[in-house]
Amino acid sequence: MVNRKVFDIIPPKEPLPAGRQGKESVPIVETPKKRPDFAEKLEPVSKKIVFESAPDIKRVFGKKVLWWPVITVLAIVCIGGVSFFLIKPKAEVEIWPQKTPLEVKSQIVVGSDIVGEEKTYDCPVSQEFPATGVKSSNAKAMGTIRVYNAYSTSPQTLITSTRFVSDGGKLFRTPQKIVIPGAHYEGGKLVPGEVDATVEAGEPGEDYNIGPSTFSLPALAGTPRYTAFYAKSFESMKGGSKDEKLQVTRADLDNAQKTLTVTALDNCQKSLVSSLSLEEYIVLPEALESAVIELNSLAKEGQEVDRFVFQMKARATGLVFKKQDLENFAKNYLLSQVPEGKNLAQNSIAVSFLPKTVDLEKKKITLTAEISGQIYPTIDENRLKEAVKNQRPDEMTSTLRQFPEIEKFQARLWPFWVSRAPLETTGIAIKLRLD
Repeated sequence: MVNRKVFDIIPPKEPLPAGRQGKESVPIVETPKKRPDFAEKLEPVSKKIVFESAPDIKRVFGKKVLWWPVITVLAIVCIGGVSFFLIKPKAEVEIWPQKTPLEVKSQIVVGSDIVGEEKTYDCPVSQEFPATGVKSSNAKAMGTIRVYNAYSTSPQTLITSTRFVSDGGKLFRTPQKIVIPGAHYEGGKLVPGEVDATVEAGEPGEDYNIGPSTFSLPALAGTPRYTAFYAKSFESMKGGSKDEKLQVTRADLDNAQKTLTVTALDNCQKSLVSSLSLEEYIVLPEALESAVIELNSLAKEGQEVDRFVFQMKARATGLVFKKQDLENFAKNYLLSQVPEGKNLAQNSIAVSFLPKTVDLEKKKITLTAEISGQIYPTIDENRLKEAVKNQRPDEMTSTLRQFPEIEKFQARLWPFWVSRAPLETTGIAIKLRLD
């Protein structure tokens, strides 16, 4: 075969005009316009259609934001589908049975039917009390006076308790009779007779401890003898005093003992009760007693004090019993009274009681008790399960209403898409509610 070559035939260039040598010039050739064919008419429309390249698969799978939600939803759908076929349906039926009250009376002996415990508590107490007795340490001043007789030469007798008044107005008396010698003359001058005598103040008190004084006899006032009979003291009177001190009397001691006894016995019983747990024990006031076992006064009768302390020790004794023991007895006794075919609601038991007799010496308490509770008929769970199996909720409601021993009920199906109770009774749970 002969190889043919095709060459473009380019016409020779025309020489350039003078002055434009060395410069190229491309001639402008005008191409005649052609009428647009059909494809060219569609070109504007075709340009609007853009075909993008396929997305980069690696980039798309690398973005967790796009694929994790999708994966999660798919997992949930798969798990839900598997669960729908594998999880067995269940039903739970809560039953509130019809209840009726049961009340009985009984006598309970603490120390026989239930255990009694003796508890003791010692309480030392003391209190300060005022002394009310008054002890007077009064003393009258005493001294010596010299009595003069300037009236006559005859002796003059003064009776016991003759009064002498000092120039300061203090009264003194002679404790005994005295005789004043008569006066006599010396060199024509009358010399009074004189005698020393003891005198005692008319009243106690320090005010009568006076110094040397001149005394007159008020009994002679208004007579010539008033100025002729007189007395003088040359030393101070002594021993006058007036003092009152408080002292303890027998009445004070008796009152202190009585008052403190009441306080001690009452406080000791309260302390005994406080020492016990009232959540655990039952304490009856009638089963408590207290007594004084020691007493002592720190002051004696007649002692001079303003206040004194009285001490005492009391002991409280009580017979108590546990609340749990009482409840257990009541429960057992009430169970013995429940009719056949009935059951006792354990949380409905109540006990009220009053003490009938209390004998602390024998350590016994007799109680009159009223015990109450609620009873309900026995529920046949297997019968209920057989009655409601494979039933819709409305059918279960109609069925359960036919049981007279049921007061109210509530049924639940599980899982949420289940519309009937299980076919087998093993998937049905009966829950008894006594609240």
